[in-house]
Amino acid sequence: MTKRFTIGFGIGLLIFIAINLLAAHLRSDCGLLAVFGRDMCADDIAQAGWPLQFYEDGGFAYRHNFNALFLVVNLGIGIVLAVFAGLLMARNKKTLSK
Repeated sequence: MTKRFTIGFGIGLLIFIAINLLAAHLRSDCGLLAVFGRDMCADDIAQAGWPLQFYEDGGFAYRHNFNALFLVVNLGIGIVLAVFAGLLMARNKKTLSK
């Protein structure tokens, strides 16, 4: 059971990370490279965080916003979803066949 839970937990965590990277790529003006500060755009806006946006940086009228509470909430949501995915994977096969 613990092996199946660990696999489900890892898959759930990877899915949550992938969704966050995709959201950062789609929200930022110059893609994911803008979030990491490696883009070649001049006045881009980099945004990160899903479901709550916790980071924003850049723009023509420069501003920098970082919300640590939203980051902690996002991490909590990711862990809860990963645990839920782990529990789904760890369910007994007998309950599925009923």
